Amino acid sequence: MDWLALMEGISLERLGSLHLVLLHLPIGFVVAAGLLELSRWRRPTADGAIYQRRLLAVNAVACLLTVGAGLVLASTGKYPAETLEWHRWAGLVCAGLAVAAWLAQARGRVVAARVALAALLAATVVTGHLGATLTHGPEVANFRVSARSGEAVKPVQSPAIASRTVSSNVFEKEILPILDRSCIECHGPDKMKGRLRLDSRAAALAGGRSGRPAIAPGKLEASELLRRVRLPRDDDEAMPPGDEPGLSVAEIAALDEWIAAGAVWR
Repeated sequence: MDWLALMEGISLERLGSLHLVLLHLPIGFVVAAGLLELSRWRRPTADGAIYQRRLLAVNAVACLLTVGAGLVLASTGKYPAETLEWHRWAGLVCAGLAVAAWLAQARGRVVAARVALAALLAATVVTGHLGATLTHGPEVANFRVSARSGEAVKPVQSPAIASRTVSSNVFEKEILPILDRSCIECHGPDKMKGRLRLDSRAAALAGGRSGRPAIAPGKLEASELLRRVRLPRDDDEAMPPGDEPGLSVAEIAALDEWIAAGAVWR
């Protein structure tokens, strides 16, 4: 077996992406532990204590694995620094509380175990919220998804955004960072998914395999890029792909304004 080729294929990003799968385990375990604790409070049994101890042990291991993968994912530099820092510390707190709850239960310190479990439940909620903010943007609550059509409601621009004059340096300051963070890796000179490149205006106007222009200056509805970034995150055509952090409402609004003003590239 070519171990060198195998190791080259395992990138930090791929290892870190396990975080997006593993994170569901400690969430489920801690909720189950909380429900079991409520049941034991009403009807304490020896078997219940054994199950609780085992559940907290598994939860502690799941938390540690999730945090480890999350730290690797954070090192890829694809997430906003400030929110990422809060999410990182919240995740570490969750891991510490998970271990503390398990050790307290294993040593028969019932009160300490209950306090640690209650704190862990609260920390899990906070950590989950911060994680959703990283993935979907701080304005995630402003998106409403139609239960019937499955289409995301378009964000409404604030008066400040709508009235702001598009200057010649908007591309450099606002648009290019969005493209670099969310698009160029898969649609650039090294990789052209869907035969689309977004590292030049001409390529973006030409579009890719779909036959539609990614950017149609002055025509928001005809711009395939805008349609894709507005789709619900679980849609197969959503961009960036579902495992990647989506664009925030402010970023989509910036793209809207830039394209409406003619999509000046430089």
